[in-house]
Amino acid sequence: IGMSDFKELIETDRYYIDKTDFIAEIIDSSAKVILLPRPRRFGKTLNLSMLNYFFDKKEDNRALFKKLNIAQNSEAMQHCNGYPIIYITFKDVKEQTVETSREKIYALIREAFGKHEKSIGKIIDTFPKEDKENYSNIINRTASHTLYENSFKLLSKLLTKAHNQKCIILIDEYDTPIQTAFLKGYYEEMVGFFKTFMGSVLKDNDVHVYKAVLTGILRI
Repeated sequence: IGMSDFKELIETDRYYIDKTDFIAEIIDSSAKVILLPRPRRFGKTLNLSMLNYFFDKKEDNRALFKKLNIAQNSEAMQHCNGYPIIYITFKDVKEQTVETSREKIYALIREAFGKHEKSIGKIIDTFPKEDKENYSNIINRTASHTLYENSFKLLSKLLTKAHNQKCIILIDEYDTPIQTAFLKGYYEEMVGFFKTFMGSVLKDNDVHVYKAVLTGILRI
């Protein structure tokens, strides 16, 4: 059982193999969307946590990195705490039925929206009526399945406007619900959801997304 929160690990002075050069690799990569399939216990969640603390503009986390390799990379450090982050993990979505899986995923999406309620609330009235209604429906738990499928595209649009800056999207273990669905007999329904959910926000959405990093547990 490892510690997967980067901030806690650094602040409690635990042993840490310095992987912060990975941050520069993400920045320098020509790919907008990066998928990292690795077995369980490989450090995927810790690496995404590291990226979250580095890029998230909600707070200044430069002190966490001051003794690590990335601090010597002045070009990369210009990106530190400079982006709104959409961060979600599906690692615990292992439900018996498609209905309970959907409810758990919907709750995670609402939680992702809730993290940005303050910044979005300041500018929501500047958006078209449909966007305002869709945002309200997600926050108030009245959204349709189709709206949840397209929810992160909406969130990326709202955050880009609120911060005048493209988003970074971090999705941990995107395929855990898909693997579970295969084992439990509702694979087609789950794949159908994720095709739209991922495709809407990650494909041809350059206006609102700077980078996206996804981890997966299944072999390609």
